[in-house]
Amino acid sequence: MRNLDILKRKVSELENLADEIERLGTDLLQKAPLTQKTHPVRLEWDILTSDLRNTQREAIQKYQRWYNLAHQLIKEYIPEKENEFIDCYETKGMYKSGIFDYLHLRSGTERDDKNKLIKYFVGGFETQRSILLSIPDVAEIKELNLRKIITADVARTGIEQAEILLINGFERAAGSIAGVALELHLKTLCDVNGIFYAPKDTIDPLATILYKAGILDITELKHIQYLASIRNKCSHPNPISATEIKDLIEDVKKLV
Repeated sequence: MRNLDILKRKVSELENLADEIERLGTDLLQKAPLTQKTHPVRLEWDILTSDLRNTQREAIQKYQRWYNLAHQLIKEYIPEKENEFIDCYETKGMYKSGIFDYLHLRSGTERDDKNKLIKYFVGGFETQRSILLSIPDVAEIKELNLRKIITADVARTGIEQAEILLINGFERAAGSIAGVALELHLKTLCDVNGIFYAPKDTIDPLATILYKAGILDITELKHIQYLASIRNKCSHPNPISATEIKDLIEDVKKLV
């Protein structure tokens, strides 16, 4: 299983856990008793029943687990969002409560009724959840960028080898290696754009697939097909010139 698939599965598991936490937290805030105090005038949480204490304990335990796991993923994949994620955890100032505060029933003032408290709890938690849910997309982009970098590096190495072979008079071998670099480049274009191709597809079929998907225009398609024809000559006893191989190598170098 690919790392990205494992990551998506883990984020999905945490999102299911978040659903439970939100349900428990909302239930706790809705059912927990509030008492009106007169000196000073404010609302304060009253003693919980045993059932509500169990609800609170379960919500806190699950949130702590969710937060710690989610925090590690955010630090690794989108560290620029770490502070925003942490800010929603616990009180940072007199007028800002975090998810942990709501679950511990630390929040409640003369201005806040239960509907408002639930709204603030859900809103703060939603901020954290949305950051976590963005991780698979960010990771996929990073993976695709890394794949492009690796492919370009491999292709450049192949082109360098082809140039050395051409200089030493091995035209057919040079053309074949340059063709491999071009094929690798086209397969990467398909991967990055989510385009299916058969494992044995070569330059011409790959270029046609990319053209039909709108990635290549007709001029680019015709040019790549021309390069494929040079590459094919290298595998057959057809006459071929060093000039053609040099053109193939130079054009592939521009593409990758």
